Amino acid sequence: MANSFLTIVKFVAFFLSGSGAMFSEAVHSAADAGNQMLLFLGIRSSERPADATFHYGYGGDRYLYSLLSAVGIFVFGSGVTIYHAIRGLLQPVHVEPSLLGYGVLALSFCVDGAVLLGALRIVWKQKGDKRLFDFLRTTSDPTIAAVLLEDTVATSGVLVAGLAILLTQITGDPMYDSIGALIVGGMLGFVAVWLALKNRHLLLGPKMPDHIYEGVMAYLRAHPAVRRIRVPKSRVVGAGVYRFAAEIEFDGSYFGRKLAGFVGEQVERLGGEAERVAFAGEFGERIVDAVAAEIDLIEEELRRRYPEVLHVDIEAD
Repeated sequence: MANSFLTIVKFVAFFLSGSGAMFSEAVHSAADAGNQMLLFLGIRSSERPADATFHYGYGGDRYLYSLLSAVGIFVFGSGVTIYHAIRGLLQPVHVEPSLLGYGVLALSFCVDGAVLLGALRIVWKQKGDKRLFDFLRTTSDPTIAAVLLEDTVATSGVLVAGLAILLTQITGDPMYDSIGALIVGGMLGFVAVWLALKNRHLLLGPKMPDHIYEGVMAYLRAHPAVRRIRVPKSRVVGAGVYRFAAEIEFDGSYFGRKLAGFVGEQVERLGGEAERVAFAGEFGERIVDAVAAEIDLIEEELRRRYPEVLHVDIEAD
C-alpha cells in the first residue's frame, strides 16, 4: 500500500516538474509495488503442503516468483528508467524543481527508510554470527534479500534523486537530473541481476549449508551400524528446507550381534533339515526387519537433530 501511494504521488510530482530523476523514483516505486505482490504470492504458494503431484512440496515457487520479481525490476525498473535518462541526456528537457517535489522525496525517504529499518531488524535476527553479505549470499530465502536490497536502493535512490534535482536547480542544467535518473536505474539493474543469479542458483538445487551437511555426515560416520557411506547428496527444496539422500553399506556383524539372543534360543532346537530351513528363513526376515528399523531410527534421529532436513532418504547399499 505504501509503495502504491508513493507511486501515485511521485508520478504527480513528475508531471508537474518534468524531472527525469523524479520519473525514475516513480517507476521505482511502481516496480517495488508489483514486486512485493509477486514476492507475497510466491511465499503463499511455496507454503502449500506436499501432494500427490509434488511429493516434496511447492518450496520452489518462492524462487520462481522471486526470479519473476527480478525480471520485473530489470525491465520495468532499470530498463525504463535508464531509457528515460539516456533520452534526457540526448534531448534535454526543461526541469522545474518545486517544493512539492522535495516534499514528495522527503516523504518517500521517511517511508522507505522506516521499511528498510524493519527489514534490517528481521535480517539481523536471522543472520546470527554471519556477516550481512555472507548471510544474503547463503540464505535459502531470496525474499529476504529481495526486500532488503530493494529497500536499500529505494532509500538511497531518493537521496540521489534529491541531489540531482538540487544540482539542476542550482546550475540550470538538466543534465544533472538525467544523470541522477541514470544512477538510480543502474542501482536497480544491479539489484535485479544479483537477485536473478541468486534465484537461478536456488532453482538449480544447491547442497544444504556446510555446517548441517557436515553434522549429518559426522553422525552417520559415528553410527555403529554404518560401515561406509556412498554417494551422499543434498539439496535445497525450499526456504530453510533441505533434502539429504545416501546409500549406506551396513555392518552385517552389528545386526548379527543384535540377533545373537534369538540365534541362541533357536540353535538347540535345530534338528532336521526342515527346522534349519525354517530357522534360516526367519533369521533372514529378522535381519531385513532390523535393517529397515535401523534406517527408520537413523532418519528420525537426523530429523530430530536437524529439523531443517525435512526429507531424509537412506537406502541400504
